[in-house]
Amino acid sequence: MNRIVIDLMGSDLGPAELLQGALAALEALPGLGLVLVGDEAQIRPALPAWAGARVEILHTTQVIGNRDNPALVFRGREDASVALALDALARREDCVGLLGAGSTGALMVGSIFRLGLLPGLQAPALASPIPAGEGYTCLVDCGANLEPTPQDLGRFARMGSAYARILLDKPRPRVALLNVGREPGKGTQALKAAYDHLSALPIHFVGNAEGSDLAAGFCDVLVCDGWAGNVLLKSYEASGLAAMEAVRRLAAEDPGTASVCARILDRLDPMFSLNTRGGAILLGTVKPVIKMHGCATAHTVLACARQLDRLARMDFPSRLRMALEDAPAAAEVYSTPV
Repeated sequence: MNRIVIDLMGSDLGPAELLQGALAALEALPGLGLVLVGDEAQIRPALPAWAGARVEILHTTQVIGNRDNPALVFRGREDASVALALDALARREDCVGLLGAGSTGALMVGSIFRLGLLPGLQAPALASPIPAGEGYTCLVDCGANLEPTPQDLGRFARMGSAYARILLDKPRPRVALLNVGREPGKGTQALKAAYDHLSALPIHFVGNAEGSDLAAGFCDVLVCDGWAGNVLLKSYEASGLAAMEAVRRLAAEDPGTASVCARILDRLDPMFSLNTRGGAILLGTVKPVIKMHGCATAHTVLACARQLDRLARMDFPSRLRMALEDAPAAAEVYSTPV
């Protein structure tokens, strides 16, 4: 039985909310088991009898918070929930992925030092699926690597393409480089070098993309440094939420528009609701790790558990490893439909 490790500690809404999502995942995914990390005194009484052997508990009350030094995850707080969760994922063959909503820094540092990265990587890339056009665009990187080299961006492109093939069902994902214009000669010297590097890779590179191209669905994978990606992601989310609030105000001010406004909100909510979209995945770890929003709800946990279950069934770690290799087999990742 495949198991997903869920760190119940450190979220804004507390462990009880994440636990409800974990139980929903058990109901929705009959062949799945869970390893829950947190306070057993809170977890055990909430488990239904039918959960049985499908749930294991790793007890701890220790948390590494957002204000703590992320280095505590491997030096000084070995019994913290994120450390125990990562150790279980690294040690156990039946554990296929991890979900956490606590400190992003601790999860990333711990993934490097307690779990490990695929060959050739210095740090994982944070990737998030963004609603765009009629589907989604995978934004890589959106906060983990602030000053990547052109070669790093090439690795992001390869991993993002492999991820989009599974997540978006795209046999040949379109990969673009975030820049200030679509023309090949645009941008800094680093971006120009990255453009040349991506052009030579065994991916479907479609050139540069501007920030406005994200919403239009210009590409399936948008590659950038973590600084620009994080600003773009948060600006995009904030713009969507502001638009939804404007629609709500219109409905309140003019009751005659309430029906139309409700339909608009029904369309916008799946696009910009943080908790229905899941979380961001750390691409490049030896096993998949998903960082959920700090405000994660039970719906977030269920969405992310579904994603990890699918990645496990599609043998995502092997596909990601192939995508990073320079061997001819790597090209098959982009040419063989899933």
